[in-house]
Amino acid sequence: MITTRSFAVLGAFLAIGLAIFGYQVGRAVKLGREFDRYFTVRGLSEREVKATLVIWPMRTIATGETLAELQASIADAKAVVTAFLHENGVPQEEIIYGLPDISDTIGSRKKDDVVVLPRYNATIILVVRSRNVDLVKSAIQKSEALIAKGVPLANPEYGQRVSFEFDGVNALKPAMIQEATANARQAAERFAEDSQAEVGAIRKATQGVVDIQDRDIASPELKIVRVVTTVEFFIK
Repeated sequence: MITTRSFAVLGAFLAIGLAIFGYQVGRAVKLGREFDRYFTVRGLSEREVKATLVIWPMRTIATGETLAELQASIADAKAVVTAFLHENGVPQEEIIYGLPDISDTIGSRKKDDVVVLPRYNATIILVVRSRNVDLVKSAIQKSEALIAKGVPLANPEYGQRVSFEFDGVNALKPAMIQEATANARQAAERFAEDSQAEVGAIRKATQGVVDIQDRDIASPELKIVRVVTTVEFFIK
């Protein structure tokens, strides 16, 4: 039999349930709003490093009226350049010889029926690939001496310029990412201080592309490595 007392008890339980439900909903809304309260900052880490590898393409020209003369001219040019490199401390195993690019000028070597050009031209490319960066840079600075030996180096074509490279990024990345993240937190704390707030935990962090640039045009063997991280911090 349902009595007034039963209705009272049922109503009390219902009221308690609604109160708990309302509290949970309010708490969820509050947490949801706190989750949406964040801001994004960037952190930077920089290192000045020295190139670990140098690639030096050396390009010169050989000529000959016959293929035999051209072959002898190519051999002479290679011998002169190789001797120059050895004199400057570059070992033989760091010298790579490319195939010569030979052209026949028979259709354009005459002007007013007078022969003005050798029939055959050959572009010769030797490549120095070395981890002894200082030694090779010194040899590059002395390469004008080849003019006196009769084998001047030709202007490099696109993609055949001296290249100083740094391949030690993986060893630097962990420390640089840590430093960039710490730098981002410092920036976040300054921002929060200005906003009269507190910085919370990291919501999300993204590492940007590692950028490597020459320090300056006069010292291409010196590089600036930059790591930028984008970090989202919660606001308390």
